[in-house]
Amino acid sequence: MTAYETAFADFPMPDRQFKPRTRGLSMMIDWGMGLQRQADVLESTSQWIDFAKIAAGIARFMPRRVLADKLENYRTHGISTSPGGLFAEVAMKLRRFEDYVAQAMDVGFTGIEISDNLLEMTLAEKAAAIRHAKSQRLKVFGEVGRKDSVQDDASFLADVANCLDAGADWVFLEASELYVDGVIRQDLIAQLAARFPAEKLIYELPVVIIPGISRDFKHQTATWLVRELGTEVNLANLEWDEMYITELVRRGFAGDKSHPQGVYRMAGF
Repeated sequence: MTAYETAFADFPMPDRQFKPRTRGLSMMIDWGMGLQRQADVLESTSQWIDFAKIAAGIARFMPRRVLADKLENYRTHGISTSPGGLFAEVAMKLRRFEDYVAQAMDVGFTGIEISDNLLEMTLAEKAAAIRHAKSQRLKVFGEVGRKDSVQDDASFLADVANCLDAGADWVFLEASELYVDGVIRQDLIAQLAARFPAEKLIYELPVVIIPGISRDFKHQTATWLVRELGTEVNLANLEWDEMYITELVRRGFAGDKSHPQGVYRMAGF
């Protein structure tokens, strides 16, 4: 997507890549929105959506025609799609991962997420699943982190390295590991930023269906990540109505002056 025209275009703000982007990527989580709402969302904000995840196992319940149309709509707007990683974990537990990948491609998904949030899997098994999905010419999102426990820093970093070495295009960093008991694991995030290419890491924001998580905390977390890692940090788990809010945060235009290269700083605040 090339540059598009906006109002107030002469007001300065931090630069952003246009699509297809290699940095500043945003994944929107789709909880099964209807096609009419999807059309409205894409008309307004598709330029800021790089990936759409059909969350958890929702793809199993949605009418096939609706799912196929939804995936095609995303594709025509330059948005890669994948089912939730927990669905892949069920397929692997049933020893049906290759069948799952084939069916995902058949209905129109362009990517696959490979996680072990709940499934016990060795690094070698995870790497093999990534390599199989890559062999099918899918975009592959490795995910690192557990939902039922917290990994130590060394194990977490080794898992990220394993995903990238196996050929994953990007690695989702599980929100449940990055924000423990409402506290950001700043040391772990600093190690991730120092060791791995920024364009390969996608930091998940916590979703509000998790007990104790509010939209305020999610917003504060996004603000912290942008302040520490920059305008074009890769972010995941954005809701459809958070795309513009997230752009405000990325540009330092969201009501606080914390972004060192943000709009308010550029204006002299």
